Amino acid sequence: MLEKTPFRTEARNTASDTVLLVLTGDLDYDTAAELFTQAQGLFPGDVRHLHLDLSGLNFVDSSGVAALINVYNAAHEHGAVMRIVALTSYLRHLFRVTALDQVFDLPG
Repeated sequence: MLEKTPFRTEARNTASDTVLLVLTGDLDYDTAAELFTQAQGLFPGDVRHLHLDLSGLNFVDSSGVAALINVYNAAHEHGAVMRIVALTSYLRHLFRVTALDQVFDLPG
């Protein structure tokens, strides 16, 4: 059986209306709800910009992708903008083949 990397999230206020959410480990069926719950807790506060650092994620399955979409939708519903500020080449490829690179604001 494959060893899983523990999933962790860390929220950092980088400005009065901006939160950086740093994700590390494996974002999968077992951890997707944790991400969504933490992100939901940021709203309906003063957060207008939600930045995600995905560079520490080792693995993302379809549940993890769905959680990222749900976070994007929750931000939008609360008048905030979600932007991915860092990601791995694996995730860039995943977003490209799923056309999520057309939805998410990705770094150059």
